[in-house]
Amino acid sequence: MKLLQVFLIALVCKLCLAATNTELEAKNYLAKTSERYFNLYNKISAEIFALDDDDDMETAFGRLSNIKKIAAELVDFSNEAAEFDQSKIQDPEIKRALNNLREVADLFVLGDDYFESMVIAVAALQTLASDKDIEPYNGGENMPNQDDSLVAFYPDIQKVYETSNDPEELKYYWNAWLEKNTVWAATNFYTIIEAMKKSATILDRPVLNMYYSNFDIEEFLKEMDKVMEELKPTYKQLHAFIRHELHKKYGSEVIDAEGPIPHHLFQQVLAQAWKEGSVIENYFPFKELPPYDGFVKDFSSKKLLNDAQDFYKSLGFSDLDEDFLKNRLTAQDESNSINGCRAVIFDLTPKVYMHYCQKVDFKKFMQMHGYVGRIQYAQEKKDLPAYFFESYDLEYPVGEAVILSASTPKHLQAIGLAKNFEFSEKTLMNRLFRMGIHTILNIPQYYVHSKIVKELLNDTVDMETVNKRYWKLMEDYAGVEPPSDRDEGCIDFPYKFYLDVEQNHQTQKFVSEVVGYQFYKALCQKAGEQGQLYNCDFYGNKNVGNAMKSMMALGSTKPWKEVVSKILTDNASLSADPLVEYYTPIIDWIKTLNEQNKVKIGWKESQYKVL
Repeated sequence: MKLLQVFLIALVCKLCLAATNTELEAKNYLAKTSERYFNLYNKISAEIFALDDDDDMETAFGRLSNIKKIAAELVDFSNEAAEFDQSKIQDPEIKRALNNLREVADLFVLGDDYFESMVIAVAALQTLASDKDIEPYNGGENMPNQDDSLVAFYPDIQKVYETSNDPEELKYYWNAWLEKNTVWAATNFYTIIEAMKKSATILDRPVLNMYYSNFDIEEFLKEMDKVMEELKPTYKQLHAFIRHELHKKYGSEVIDAEGPIPHHLFQQVLAQAWKEGSVIENYFPFKELPPYDGFVKDFSSKKLLNDAQDFYKSLGFSDLDEDFLKNRLTAQDESNSINGCRAVIFDLTPKVYMHYCQKVDFKKFMQMHGYVGRIQYAQEKKDLPAYFFESYDLEYPVGEAVILSASTPKHLQAIGLAKNFEFSEKTLMNRLFRMGIHTILNIPQYYVHSKIVKELLNDTVDMETVNKRYWKLMEDYAGVEPPSDRDEGCIDFPYKFYLDVEQNHQTQKFVSEVVGYQFYKALCQKAGEQGQLYNCDFYGNKNVGNAMKSMMALGSTKPWKEVVSKILTDNASLSADPLVEYYTPIIDWIKTLNEQNKVKIGWKESQYKVL
C-alpha cells in the first residue's frame, strides 16, 4: 500500500480556494478559506497515512473512495478560482494566490475514471524495479547458491551492478530488463503524459506552467541550461578519468577509449560509488574509508531521528511537535524495498505525518537529517495562510545542505561519533571522490530526464521519436551511449526515470542537488567557516538557523528568487559554481592524472545507431 500512499499524497499537493469577482470580496474570502483548506488536507493526510501494508484491497479502496470525494471539492475550488476577473485585481499577492489556485484540481479534473487509471499507471511504474520477471544470467550460475529463480531490478540486478566485473553480464541485464518492461512502462508512462496534457487543457493553463508550477518557467529552464554549461568542464574531466579506467579494465572491445561510455558500464560506476571495486579502487581503496556504519552501530532508528533533530535544535529550531511524535509518527520495517525503505512524509499542512524506516546505518542517519528538515520547514511556516503554505520544494535543498554539514569529518568528530578515527588527507579525498561520482554523474541524467518529459508535454517530440531524442541528449550532456544499436520501438529509459514522473521528480532532484550546494556554501559563509568548503560544519550556529528560518517562514508569499535570497544574498539564480568549488580538490587531482595519461577530454560521436 505504500505505493498508493506516495502517489495519493503527491497528487493532492497543491492549494485550493473558491472565489468571487472583486478584489475586496476575494480578500475577504481568502481570509475565511485557510482553515477550510487545512481541515480538508488534514483529512486527506490522515486517510492516506492510515493505509497499511496489511490492508486488503477492499479496505484500501474504501479509503480511496473517501479521498475521491474530497478530490471532487478540489475541482470545484479550481473552477471557482478561475472565475475571477484578474483585470479588476491590483494586489499582486492576491493574483499570485489565484494563479496557483486555478491549477489545484490538477489531474483530478479528469474525473473518477482518470483517478483509478492513474493509480494503476503510477503503481505499475513504481513496481518496475521490484517485479521478479527477469531470467538470471547463465541460468543463475553467478547468483548466490546458483539460484536460477527469476530476479527483479531491485535488489537483485542492482546487486549485480554493485559487484560484477563481467561486462557481458551487465549488458545482459541492461537488455533483459528493458525487453521485459519497455511496452508496459511506455504504455503507463504515456497514460500519465496524456493525462497531464488533458488536465491543462481543461483548466485552460499551459501544461508546462502546471508541470513546473513552482517556477517562472522560461527563466528557470534557461537557468537549468546555464548550470549544465557551468558544470561541463568539471564533468568532462571526471568522465575522461572514468572512461580511461574502464578502458584499462575491459579493453577496446567493450569501450572506446575516446567515445561515450556504454550505459551499462555507466550504471555500474554509479552503483559501485560507495562499494569495493569501484573505478577509484586502485587510488583510493574502499577499505580505507571511515567505518561509517560502525559510527551508528549502537543506534536505534528513533535515535537517528533524535540526533538529526539535535542538529536543528543547535541552530535555534524548536522541538518537534509533541502531538507529531506521539500520534503522527510511525515506523516501517525494512521490507519496503521498492524505494530503499525511505520515509514517507505528508507535509501539506502544519500537521505533518511521517512513516520512517527502522533500518539503521549511516546512510539512513544522513537521510533523517533531510526528513527532519521537512518537518521543521512545516513548523516554521505554520502561521501562513493555506494559499501560501507551499514552499517551492525548498525543503529538499535545505535538507541537502544540512546533510553536507552533518556528514563532514569535522562534525562527526565534534559530536563524538568519529572520535577514534583519524581523517587523513587521503581519507578525505576518498570520501570526496565517491561523493563526486554520485553527484556529478547524476546531475546530467536528471537534466536529460527532465528535458525529455518537457519535450513530450509541449509536443516537440512524440513517443515514436523520443528514444532517438533521449540518446541524443544522453550523448550530448552525459557522454553516454547504448551498449548496442537500438531498433524502432525501443524505449530505453532506466527505471528511475519513471519514479514519481507525475511529480516532476527529476527536476526536483536536479534543483535539490544544485541549490543544496548553493545553500551549503552560503550558510558556511554566514557561519564564518574557514578552510576547505567540503569540511565546513555549521552545527550550533544561530546565524545559520536564523537565515534558514527567515526563508522557511515565507512559504510562497514571495516569488522564488525573493524567498531563496534570504540565504542566497549574493546571487539567487541557479548556479553550479558552489558545487564545482566543493569538488575542486578531486577535479584538480583528476586533471593532473588525465594530463599524465594523455587522456582525451570529451567524446566523439557514438558508433551505435538509434532508429
